[in-house]
Amino acid sequence: YLHGLKEVHGVLGEIQECDGLDVDLIELRSLKPLDMETIHSSLARTHKAVILDESTISGGVGATVSALIHEQCFHLLDAPVRRLAMEDIPVPYASSMECAVVKRGVDVKKAVIELAVQKAGVTSGRYAAVSGD
Repeated sequence: YLHGLKEVHGVLGEIQECDGLDVDLIELRSLKPLDMETIHSSLARTHKAVILDESTISGGVGATVSALIHEQCFHLLDAPVRRLAMEDIPVPYASSMECAVVKRGVDVKKAVIELAVQKAGVTSGRYAAVSGD
């Protein structure tokens, strides 16, 4: 769970400084119980979510968190939840190949900016980034 958090912390300042975006970083220290109150509070303020998950896109923790957000907080969303996870392929052993499949901080930055442009046509706004790994 520390890799994704480290990656997001590495780009959080860049997102806020360079693009004028206001981002909440929610670190999921526990999945049971899941802190839906914090997620709800953030979405009430930001209206968007990006989930970084080190597992695969199918059946990962990010899929469950995304489903719960859609079930319990759909009315707060301005755009679909953006999930960043590995494709449904085996994880390569070689670290050089692993870098190609594991999502990084730059992927989070790109996703947040794309959500900003998608909704408002500009790169300004507030976004929740949920790190599930």
